Amino acid sequence: MAYNLKSIAQALNGSLVGDGDIVIHSIASFLNAKDGQIAYVSGKNVNKLTTCCASALVIPDNIVCDFLIPVIKVKNPRLAFVHLVGMFQDKIESNGKITSSMIDVSSKLGYCIQIDDGTVIKEGVSIGDHTVIGSNSFIGKNVFIGENCFIHPNVTISKDTVIGNNVIIHSGSVIGSDGFGYEWDGERHVKIPHVGNIVIFDDVEIGANTTIDRGTIDSTIIGKGTKIDNLVQIGHNVQIGEHCLIVATSGIAGSTTIGNHVTLAGGCGITGHVSIGDHSIILARTCVGKDLPPKSVVSGIYARPHKEQLKELAVLSRLPRTIKEINKKLEVLLKK
Repeated sequence: MAYNLKSIAQALNGSLVGDGDIVIHSIASFLNAKDGQIAYVSGKNVNKLTTCCASALVIPDNIVCDFLIPVIKVKNPRLAFVHLVGMFQDKIESNGKITSSMIDVSSKLGYCIQIDDGTVIKEGVSIGDHTVIGSNSFIGKNVFIGENCFIHPNVTISKDTVIGNNVIIHSGSVIGSDGFGYEWDGERHVKIPHVGNIVIFDDVEIGANTTIDRGTIDSTIIGKGTKIDNLVQIGHNVQIGEHCLIVATSGIAGSTTIGNHVTLAGGCGITGHVSIGDHSIILARTCVGKDLPPKSVVSGIYARPHKEQLKELAVLSRLPRTIKEINKKLEVLLKK
């Protein structure tokens, strides 16, 4: 697969400076690019342009200088490069082959779907057009999966789950396990039945070995465009809004509500029954135990405004010096 620079510039909606007939056969990082490859320039590499051996570069449109090689100027080089990777990457597409022998006859299968060996499809399942389901996955009763989804091998999707279009679920994930709910009767922990389901909206991506619990009675909800990393635990009845980022090893306890465009950095812990406002940022290893208003930026255990945390750390770092200064002043006073 190869493209000339003119067609690449058009695809990226960029401005080409230089020979548009040069053919690019692959992409590469700025430091490792060679002849026939294209790379992108970030702000930190602007001063190293003469050291790059690529045939062309994608650069910010505000750079003004003489270029030794052709460049494509764009507003956001990093985002443009994401699209460029998509041009050269082999697209995940259904081959239209169904090789699994364990598909219930009541299932409704769309046009040109792919279901690989060892996958189990239970009764009442509906799968949309062009969806791919990898080997040894399990799709429970009455599951609905939309169009153009990619379910990697060894994924479990339990009964009654609803999945929208363009959803990606990576290997080892379990969608629809029972929530962690028990009631003490004086002698033992009695399991609370979980009869709700999970609703995953369009354009969601779920990382490897992530678990999402079904609702107790209502639904656990993952909003449109939200991206969930590997090894994340999402409890029963959690509602996550649109276009959120949930980073690896984070855990969200039951009945928590997370707004739109919220970021949970790595290893965050969210206690149950709290609400996090839109556009909030929860920094790494933060534990949230109370409601947060929109646009909060918090850190620490328990979460506090990040600026307060920084002030406290600054004071603590100066404490030894401050004590020495106080001791010196006391010595002077005692001598007097």
